[in-house]
Amino acid sequence: MRRILFVPGDPRACRAWEAALHSYKDLWETHIVLDGATAQKQLAEREWDAVVAHLASEQGVSLLREARESFPEAVRIGVVMHRQLRAPHPSFVHQVVSDPLDLKELEAALERSCRLRDLLRGERICQTVGELGELPSAPGVYLELVAKLNSPDTSVGEIAEIIQGDVGTCARLLQLVNSIIFRTSREIVTVKMAAGFLGLDVIKNVVLSMAAFQAFEKIPAIPGFSLDDLQAHCRLTAAIAGQMELPLDVRDAAIVAALLHDIGKLVLAYKMPDRFARLVARARAEQKPLYQIEEELWGITHAEVGAYLLGLWGIPLPVTEAIAYHHAPSSVPHQRFDALVALYVANLLAHEGARGEPTALDRPWDLGLLEAMGVAPELPRWKTMAREMANAQQEPACAQTDASGCAYRPTSGPRT
Repeated sequence: MRRILFVPGDPRACRAWEAALHSYKDLWETHIVLDGATAQKQLAEREWDAVVAHLASEQGVSLLREARESFPEAVRIGVVMHRQLRAPHPSFVHQVVSDPLDLKELEAALERSCRLRDLLRGERICQTVGELGELPSAPGVYLELVAKLNSPDTSVGEIAEIIQGDVGTCARLLQLVNSIIFRTSREIVTVKMAAGFLGLDVIKNVVLSMAAFQAFEKIPAIPGFSLDDLQAHCRLTAAIAGQMELPLDVRDAAIVAALLHDIGKLVLAYKMPDRFARLVARARAEQKPLYQIEEELWGITHAEVGAYLLGLWGIPLPVTEAIAYHHAPSSVPHQRFDALVALYVANLLAHEGARGEPTALDRPWDLGLLEAMGVAPELPRWKTMAREMANAQQEPACAQTDASGCAYRPTSGPRT
């Protein structure tokens, strides 16, 4: 049974939450505390699966900040008014839900968050990570951005100054922001303009996606595996996600997840190249997707490894979750077409689009999930769009711009 600490914003909300949560008494052990000091005391004295607090109250914000610093294993859910649901949210919460509480939405958010936490603390992933040894640290420019963004008085100009201090990162960022991925209506010519267009958190995570690939540039040669092709696939996946009609917050999370969704393969190729090479060779020989071979031999895949690393780096939960489950989105409950389902769709479309047509390497579509999300009728249009985008990335003019990751050279290797 999940143990959850609830901190409403005022006495009216307290009464409403008590009445609503009564029906969940057999599912959750709930504690509703209105007083800030009592909430802080309860947080320190017991282990909690989750803390749910209203972001409109100072005590709720304070408690969630304290939970992040002192009890990072607890899932942190912020409650906001419905009109604020799509607005940017503070980094100290994992997810947000609307007030008045939609219990089905809250249940799904809690279950998904707790399930991801349990997955990334599980025996299989811990054993694999232990075999990998020391994992790469987050890139320095990303850590500098995170530290600056944790300050409430940070300006767009200060963030732009950090990025402009690295000429290569600055150039690659402007290339990426002006690509088809983000669908800009005008040319973005400065980092400050890019930050104003995308928002500071998105800029931070896009910078991470670029720096992460740089960190793995010294991967030894592995037959059937190419760092350039992998990055091009991630860019194509992100471009497809960017063309979907999605709420802005979902689109941004899906794009960042797409740019990073195969980082687990980089970790495996970097830390255990010989073993990874055998996995790639077996996948090619058996004409199976790489993740299926990983599941058969390890019980986990590069998706979980990547999510584990990004969790250590502090990437937002919706992005980490999308990466962890992008091969099996039905593993978690869904209330809407979210970043996870968008990444799942975009990844399959990118593989099919690059090859021109489905092959034996392609996993069957989870049409039941797409129908439940109400997007199954969009699939033919999306497939046509993906083929056109993949073909465009193979044009000579585009293939010359390797620095932007635009070139895409499909291989006959397994879908991964």
